Amino acid sequence: MSSVQTQFVSLTTGAPRQTAGASLLAYRIAGISFGMTASDGLRMILDPSLREFALPRTAGDACEVNVKVSLVDALKVPDTEPLFSSGGLWSLFAEDGGYRLNFVRPFRGETPYKSAWFDKNFRCGELALSRHFFDTDRAIYPFEYPLDEVLMIHHLAGGKGLEVHALGVVDEAGFGHLFLGHSGAGKSTSARLWQAEQSQRGGRILSDDRIILRKREGQVWMYGTPWHGDAGIASPGSARLSHIYILEQAPTNELVPMPRSIATAEIFARSFVPRHSPEALNFALQFIEQLAQELPCDTFRFLPQSSAVEAVRHARA
Repeated sequence: MSSVQTQFVSLTTGAPRQTAGASLLAYRIAGISFGMTASDGLRMILDPSLREFALPRTAGDACEVNVKVSLVDALKVPDTEPLFSSGGLWSLFAEDGGYRLNFVRPFRGETPYKSAWFDKNFRCGELALSRHFFDTDRAIYPFEYPLDEVLMIHHLAGGKGLEVHALGVVDEAGFGHLFLGHSGAGKSTSARLWQAEQSQRGGRILSDDRIILRKREGQVWMYGTPWHGDAGIASPGSARLSHIYILEQAPTNELVPMPRSIATAEIFARSFVPRHSPEALNFALQFIEQLAQELPCDTFRFLPQSSAVEAVRHARA
């Protein structure tokens, strides 16, 4: 997973000034468009990982998710207990019929460096950046990770789809293979194996770490995201999903069919769901149960060599 690329003043002092940027920005991931509108003379720029996902935008354009971005002198932590705390940079609070996301560096006594309020569906929001932390002489990416991914996860939870910890591969015949795994399971290793094979036979990789699943015309499709893993592979492409695998590294290659009940639990364990929300949990479980019913699910015990790719191709045939 890509690391935080901080834009704080304290870490940019002495660097060349970069005044280029725009007051309107937009990008699309998994068919969902996100728009940012800046005020206070703030100039914005997309993170390099989003360049392939960028959309042209003018003042009259509306996106599915719209956020106003502004600068403030200071931010404070809410007095209420958070609904969820990541244990790191961000916490989520209930506020004014919606939700507030606060982002604080891990230093005792620090105030938030940015804070965002969103409506209950995470469709409209207001993002405030603290002047104390940001160098406003240079263009800023306001949705800097983890906000962009956290926003996507919560928006999807309203019945839109599901983000999973997975490698997404489209083979040369157009079949979509989803390889689910926790960190260290072999997603990026598998991505490199497929990449080497595809240079000869064709196909493409959508992401080596984060994939979004959505229903489209009654079928499940997988979408690439910009949040890549160690292999650094990210694509805005999509493909109809054909097969699901749970990755396990092993001395030999073996595909073991998985009962639906077990498949549901294994997929859920590798999904990103706002667990503070009963509605989000209910939607995710229904979505995953249907997924496990409609598509074949296997445990893929694999040897991290090119033979693993051939094992999947042979099983498909």
